[in-house]
Amino acid sequence: MSTESAAQSQSAPAPGARDHSGWRLTAGILGRTWLWFVGACLVVTLAPMLLGWRPYVIESGSMLPRIAVGDVVLSSPENDPQVLLGRVTVFTDPADPAHVKTHRIVSVNSDGTLTSKGDANPTVDSAPVPVSDVRGLGRLLVRFVGLPLIWAQTGQWLWLGLFVLSVLVAAQLTARDREDDDPDPGDGPDGDVVPLPARSGESSSTSIAASRPADPGLARHARPARRWRARTAYVVLLTSILTVPTAQASMAATSASTANAWTIGNWDYATSVTDLSPYLYWKLDETGTRTRVAVDSSGNGNDGQYNPRGSATYFTRGITGALATDTPNLAVTLENSNACINTASTTPISAPAQLTEIVWFSTTTTSGGKMLGFEQPRTGIAQAGNGGTYDRHLYMDGNGKVWFGVYNAGDSLISSPGPLNDGAWHMAVGTLGTGGMKLYIDGVLVGTNPNTVGEATTGWWRAGCGNLAGWGDGWTGPNSPTSSSNPARDYPFAGSLDEIAIWNRVLTATEIRSLYVSA
Repeated sequence: MSTESAAQSQSAPAPGARDHSGWRLTAGILGRTWLWFVGACLVVTLAPMLLGWRPYVIESGSMLPRIAVGDVVLSSPENDPQVLLGRVTVFTDPADPAHVKTHRIVSVNSDGTLTSKGDANPTVDSAPVPVSDVRGLGRLLVRFVGLPLIWAQTGQWLWLGLFVLSVLVAAQLTARDREDDDPDPGDGPDGDVVPLPARSGESSSTSIAASRPADPGLARHARPARRWRARTAYVVLLTSILTVPTAQASMAATSASTANAWTIGNWDYATSVTDLSPYLYWKLDETGTRTRVAVDSSGNGNDGQYNPRGSATYFTRGITGALATDTPNLAVTLENSNACINTASTTPISAPAQLTEIVWFSTTTTSGGKMLGFEQPRTGIAQAGNGGTYDRHLYMDGNGKVWFGVYNAGDSLISSPGPLNDGAWHMAVGTLGTGGMKLYIDGVLVGTNPNTVGEATTGWWRAGCGNLAGWGDGWTGPNSPTSSSNPARDYPFAGSLDEIAIWNRVLTATEIRSLYVSA
């Protein structure tokens, strides 16, 4: 037999053979994509452990919408209370030491302990957190990676089974595609033939090829070994998902979240505000010792003005603000009794019949003061009976209680249940409309008043100063303005302000709550 006929007989295809390489290639690509995605999520979750960080799977929904059930929070060691303040922190639950909790630290107490709160909870946690119980500061959030563990713990076997099945199917598709890529020991022009020495007188280039069976050991064991190595890797992959420690984002008894549902929700506060179309929005992110303009981020051009002339002795700009996740997260401190932020325009506007006003504040003052209000004239002190008007304001009394006041032939008032001059950032919201007056603190409705009308006047918005003479009804603590409107007197706010916004409509309770949890 000639060498040519031997080669032809070796390359002849088997009868009835079909080429499945196309669908195997497609399936292999899909399988690899899914496995690479799962693997990449695990690498992002576990690799930071080399730096001393720890991953924690979230088991409940009190940190919605930013942190959902099944998310993984990566924390780094940290025990400085000032660094932890306002940020997501992982700690041993003081009310149940067998569990770990992931909540935001909202204040540092006088005894050095920390007060924590879930973003979706309207009230703070009942038990203070000793600094020694803090496990770490939340640094990185990986979405959904811990869901298989949650499914295993809660008996959601259908979802867990579908996930495991998807990984196994992807592994099998990938392995089958790899088989097509690897040549058989008997494939190729020399797979089953061994060149024989040339006979005497024949050219060495015309060696006679003789058939010889391929090594049966190679054919039997090479591919199974590769398969078992791959399957072992996938088992390790699945096991690693189920060994990440868990942390409860525990629910308060009055939590606004009624179920531990997981979502993709992730909002930015500034975007949330502008999406609601405010009349003005002073973010107070300005820096510089003599910056004069408080830029209006609403797009309506209603800028504010740091007075007098933005003097460095009256304001400290660029301090850490109220929004822990905002960039930049800046605010302003009013350092002087003459400091005020006034509307820049000299043209008065009609006092809105319906309104929502929001101010973020932080203070330890015991003197009270006006945080935000509508006043005539634009600057200086309004004098009742001499063309001056002042109402629709949010202010603090000497004991730290926050008030919302509207004038309608008399003072219509709402106050917070307790003091808020604890040095932490708080969001105060006052609304006036056909449904009456409402006061919200940190996204929660704390009081109402049936009054639906404010004084018909013109004027300007201002923050951090203004007259309160005559608004002493219900005032607690020192520095009361009494019930008399004379003499006129400025009541400046000694503290820090941030994120001032005004709407000429009443925001709903849901909108206000959404703003707070997005901060």
